[in-house]
Amino acid sequence: MQYSICEGWVNNLFDGNDNPCFFATLEDAIAELQEEFNDWYSDIEIGERRKDEGYDICAFRIICSETGVAYELDLLDDKIIVVNGFTHN
Repeated sequence: MQYSICEGWVNNLFDGNDNPCFFATLEDAIAELQEEFNDWYSDIEIGERRKDEGYDICAFRIICSETGVAYELDLLDDKIIVVNGFTHN
């Protein structure tokens, strides 16, 4: 999920049929998000995106659809890590 000023926390990752993406594990979800962040960093490095057009990892969280636990994220050496988990309402 990503935080939006207008909509709050929303799922913003969809498959080719406009269905929200779900992942089998937390690690799979982190890997997908890491790939997106790596692409954004690459775009910034080669000049296709301005530095201020990147994303802040704190604006993202991963929510387990089975347990309702929401995982807050951060970056450590440009790698996404989980910093906190809490029950999501």
